[in-house]
Amino acid sequence: MGRVFLDISMSLDGFIAGKDDDVERLHDWILDFNTGIFKKSEVLNELFERTGAIVAGRRVYEITSGWGGNHPIRDVPVYVLSHDIPENVPPGGTVFTFVSEGIEAAIREAKGSAGDKDVYVLGGASVAQQCLKTSLLDEIHVHIAPVLLSEGIRLFDHIGSECIQLETIRILESHGTTHTRYRIIK
Repeated sequence: MGRVFLDISMSLDGFIAGKDDDVERLHDWILDFNTGIFKKSEVLNELFERTGAIVAGRRVYEITSGWGGNHPIRDVPVYVLSHDIPENVPPGGTVFTFVSEGIEAAIREAKGSAGDKDVYVLGGASVAQQCLKTSLLDEIHVHIAPVLLSEGIRLFDHIGSECIQLETIRILESHGTTHTRYRIIK
């Protein structure tokens, strides 16, 4: 069975979204916002190859409008942590499953679908924090954008009071962003 990993872009001062949910400066390494085309990246290629299922929060699902029915990682099911099923799920190639039984159930279902591949916890902050509090993550990948947002949504608020030990797996720089990868020591 694969690993469960959080993969998220963050400003140097710890925000995963700025004011009014602005993420453009954080995701500049991934996407050319003028053309909508993904940039070539070893880190992005690896993310696409290793992912067998995705867990996302309802807020991220809503902000992205359900990725228009087609998450960029094709043919991978997306499990959305939600209290209810939205009235309108966009048609497309992505299969969305709405899980209301909590983060443990969402991860369990995603692991069952992923097979030997990994489960990508897409977030946002609430889902990441829930995974950290319940020791569901094996790895944390943070893409640190060279920007100080000063306000917005912080990634590591509300993770509990226990120390979480990390082991550095990799640090890489590309497209002006520092890509860090940590193993959670359990």
